Amino acid sequence: MRVAIIGAGPSGLACALELQRLGIKPVIFERYHRVGHPVERVDMLLHLAWLPVKDQLDHLARKCGFYLHPLAPLRSIVMHSPGHQAVIRSPRLGYLLSRGRSPLSIENQMAAGLSSPVVFETIADPQDLAREFDWVVVATGDSKPARQLGLWQEYSNVVIKGALVLGQFDPHTFHMFWDTRYAGHSYGYLAPFDRGRASIHLCVGGIKPEEMDDYWELFLEAEKLHYHTIETYEQQFHCGRITRHQVGNILLVGNSGGFVSNLLGLGLFPGMISGVLAARAIAGNDDYERLVKPLTRRINELNELRSKLDKLDNHGLDRLVGILGMPGIKHLIYHSGLDIIPKIYTILSGFNKLTFRTPSAHPRHH
Repeated sequence: MRVAIIGAGPSGLACALELQRLGIKPVIFERYHRVGHPVERVDMLLHLAWLPVKDQLDHLARKCGFYLHPLAPLRSIVMHSPGHQAVIRSPRLGYLLSRGRSPLSIENQMAAGLSSPVVFETIADPQDLAREFDWVVVATGDSKPARQLGLWQEYSNVVIKGALVLGQFDPHTFHMFWDTRYAGHSYGYLAPFDRGRASIHLCVGGIKPEEMDDYWELFLEAEKLHYHTIETYEQQFHCGRITRHQVGNILLVGNSGGFVSNLLGLGLFPGMISGVLAARAIAGNDDYERLVKPLTRRINELNELRSKLDKLDNHGLDRLVGILGMPGIKHLIYHSGLDIIPKIYTILSGFNKLTFRTPSAHPRHH
């Protein structure tokens, strides 16, 4: 059986490693000259998002055979809104993981177990490969293949700017920023690599790439993020969903398959799981759509929650952060082990009757 995988990110590598375990060696096509995105960044695994899975790295190890090492356990989340700050502390919130070109990145950790061939610096077309291979797995990390196949339903186009900065950081703490002035219905975050380096990102929907610098400057000034910048990068990301995850002998995984939530960009764990399930569907001649249905259901729940956040103005965001910082609420959400995503959705539904927010950011300089 001949299998092609397009993309050597976490989802594509997860598929390749599972195929290898099942006795199939795929051919991997990667657009860059090496495994891992050219830009370093930090991703978060938030246990709350994928309950009843209590520990995502443990799940990947036990169920998929991926023994991955995080940068650090996530022990604190600091949520910032214009008028409030809430601090969530727990020894088991999740993990912070390295992405990109670093030897410690998830991509490079996974690639260490790879025995399948990788064809670098190649932009492969799924439909061309589908005529040459028995199966094609698309793991390009973007929506272009789904759009070309007529499967894509657009929610929004988001411009993302990120920076690698130097300073003093708590390596176990993730900062989340909400403010409609610089982020509209999106968000910013700061995530540490270690005590001396961190990744800062701002996501803004509904703007042109050339407008991003104004939002970025307001973001840094408003949140007093005055660090020494080593490098920056920008990209566009299309948020949406796909109507099907398989067309003929083409399977879509990871971000390409819509396995990423608009809520905080939580896509690493479901993306890797979708890669594993694609491999099992191929090797076992199983129904891929059936296998990924639980993932799709959870992604839809998280996206619905995101849609409620989209309607909050800054007053509503302050109220939300204030409530999420209350001791009883914090215990229910982060310490009870209960799946409270539907509960938060109900709370936000009540907020939406009282607070509304503008559909896009409007930076104002002073």
